Amino acid sequence: MKSGIKILLLLLITVSLSFALTYKVKRGDTLSEIAQKFGVTVEDIIEENNLRPPYIIYVGQKLKIPVGRKEYRYYRVRRGDTLSEIAQKFGVSVKDIIRANNLKRPYIIRVGQVLRIPVKTYKGERTTGGKIDLSKCAVTHKVKPGDSIIKIAKKYHVWVKDIKRLNGLKNDKLQVGQVLCIKEKKRKKVAKKKRSNFVKIVEKKIVIHKVKSGENLSLIAKKYNTTVSEIIKLNKLKKPYIIRPGQKLKIPKKIVKYVERQKLVRKKVDISFIWPVDGNVIKNFVNNHTIRHLGIDIASDCDAPIKASEDGKVIYAGDSIKAYGNLIIIRHEKRLTSIYGHVGKILVRDGQYVKKGQVIGKTGKLNNSDTCGLYFEIRKNAEPINPLVFLEKK
Repeated sequence: MKSGIKILLLLLITVSLSFALTYKVKRGDTLSEIAQKFGVTVEDIIEENNLRPPYIIYVGQKLKIPVGRKEYRYYRVRRGDTLSEIAQKFGVSVKDIIRANNLKRPYIIRVGQVLRIPVKTYKGERTTGGKIDLSKCAVTHKVKPGDSIIKIAKKYHVWVKDIKRLNGLKNDKLQVGQVLCIKEKKRKKVAKKKRSNFVKIVEKKIVIHKVKSGENLSLIAKKYNTTVSEIIKLNKLKKPYIIRPGQKLKIPKKIVKYVERQKLVRKKVDISFIWPVDGNVIKNFVNNHTIRHLGIDIASDCDAPIKASEDGKVIYAGDSIKAYGNLIIIRHEKRLTSIYGHVGKILVRDGQYVKKGQVIGKTGKLNNSDTCGLYFEIRKNAEPINPLVFLEKK
């Protein structure tokens, strides 16, 4: 009994002075089993004992176990690793790794090399080394010898899976001195703006992509959230659709934006407008510092009749303004003007007077799309106004 107490005291003195235990290898022992027993990693034992590949241990061998000294964790370099990727993985800086390993310029690392990774700490406590902010935890636990994740979960009446999630653990292994987040602080509810107050705007923009070595059409399509067929069609590529490094491709990039919906106030006016085509509005009027879409896009059947929204005089009918395609402009009373863009076929001429409801053209395809319809604007004194203010509600 006395001899047992002496051994225990000797162990405690060893731990307090050197922060390492000495373990004598037994028959059947493996490095991973020893590491798991003491709550350390295999790399910790290898580093502490200066073991060399293939890391063979033998019965009776005395190993130093670095229990309680967790200023660093260790990582074995794999093929393709870079310092920046390793730093990002462990949530530290490249400078921290260089300093911890006394690396010299040009900071070359080799496959199989064991690197020291500084462990981030909070309030002087040891943590898992991940990006865990203990200030957001209502309850924390410092791992002691003999602790397991199941014991800790039972102690605090929580689930093992929740401890793993909160601490970014991929397995059940714990380290002595490690601080675990057990329960999160309750978050204050922040009032969110209702999605209904926003309008989703999807814009197509043509960008130029310079093909890099190793790229193919599917990779490029995935990068820009488009399809291979769209790239082939836009660039008029021929079978077998081979692309070369340095080749410039036109890419139809989709840009999704949410803009705050503008409050629609229907004005009481002496003059009334009718819908120029039958169909649904697929793009609304937006006029702010971010987006300017000064009319509405109305989707309809192809080659559908376009009607004059009100009595007036045609002051322009042609295609010289490229942004509008085939365009008709009609001037009305009260200094109001209606504008009809992307017309498929124009059936009126400059200077002609038209009546409300008179067919003035046929629908074509809306700008940069395969959808048939009409772009429609209303202006007063050349100032654009939301057409829905004047058109009767559907």
